[in-house]
Amino acid sequence: MIAMFTAMSAAGAAQDSTMVSASIALGGNIVFFTVLSATGIVASIAGLTLTAQQREHALWLILGIPRRRVRTILRVELLALGLAAGIIAIPFALLSANISLTQWATTGLNLHGAAATFEPWHAGASVVSGTVPCMLGGWGVTSRIAKMPEMQAFRDAANPVARLRAGRVVLAFCLFAGVVGMWIPGLLLDLYGGLPQRTAFAFAGNLFLICLLLLMGPWVLAPLMRAWTALVPARGVAWHLAVQGCRARAARSVTTILPFALSISVVALFMVMGSVMPGSSARIDDVLVVLGWVFVVAWVGGFAVIALVGSERRRDSAVIAVAGARRGVIARSTLYEGVIYAGTAVVFGALVLAISASTISMAAHIRLAELLPGIPWASLGGLALITLITPVLALAAQAYAASRSQLTRVLSSS
Repeated sequence: MIAMFTAMSAAGAAQDSTMVSASIALGGNIVFFTVLSATGIVASIAGLTLTAQQREHALWLILGIPRRRVRTILRVELLALGLAAGIIAIPFALLSANISLTQWATTGLNLHGAAATFEPWHAGASVVSGTVPCMLGGWGVTSRIAKMPEMQAFRDAANPVARLRAGRVVLAFCLFAGVVGMWIPGLLLDLYGGLPQRTAFAFAGNLFLICLLLLMGPWVLAPLMRAWTALVPARGVAWHLAVQGCRARAARSVTTILPFALSISVVALFMVMGSVMPGSSARIDDVLVVLGWVFVVAWVGGFAVIALVGSERRRDSAVIAVAGARRGVIARSTLYEGVIYAGTAVVFGALVLAISASTISMAAHIRLAELLPGIPWASLGGLALITLITPVLALAAQAYAASRSQLTRVLSSS
């Protein structure tokens, strides 16, 4: 946002209306995709954090703290964390804005020497960006914690049950209406703008579809994970432990998969669109101009989830070790867990790619066999490989730490 308004101000001062329009178009798209991904990822992490602590919250209720006060405490906690995050983010926001301006200038935009410097509204925008996703992710969870019976909280703490809440249902219905509302004119009608307009409608419909599928992650990503892992012929103990652990901890698995699935699916959609629209490009560096910060948000979010549940994973490893499993088997199962997370994200991206290619080729009146060769498969393969390596390396560090920890200390601290 800072980069967009800085570029607009510089172009306006130079009376360059073309660059003002270009800054709005490019900056607006980047802001939209980045805010969308950041809100979804931060909200899901905030919700997982509170859900993972519901055993402690149940103890509060047992000790006699009123339910309304528990809910208030948790919401104030979220608000304080969001405010702290927003304040800490101010210098990083300015740094990111200047990086974006440099990146836009390399694409050919004449920004007239625009450089981001601190203005008072930057602090307000940063604080809002920090607090809103936290409150969105935790508002419903805090209400559920305050209403949940204490014994149910203890029972669900090990494996939280995904429930369809009214807010999720309403948002899902709106996104579904967006999919249908975009696909009907894009695929079935002859529009005044011709094929480019039809293709744009199909693109928007696929974007709504990605948001819908990820919003319904517990009912989409979890079954997808179970389906493809069931097809793997491996029968080793380590793989079996990893699969059963991911399935048993479905909430943890879905939240870990979501950031990687979001980034790879959106990139796949953009590359399909770039291979169809005249004058556009499907190269990875062009896609990164718009989605670069989405990658940053997604990867940091993925690492955050892995770090967040590290203590829970160490406790599970300690229990398995006490049951007689060798440390090598436990370490391999932890690495396989990363493979399962990344594999589910890649499979989800492949499904989005197939749907996007089919619908966009139909909208553009291009045969699918002609569209597929134009997609940069090497870039997508590299992205899939990076997606595979990232969680595996993050979990390798946790596996190493777990192998050097004392079992009695881990179990007593849990």
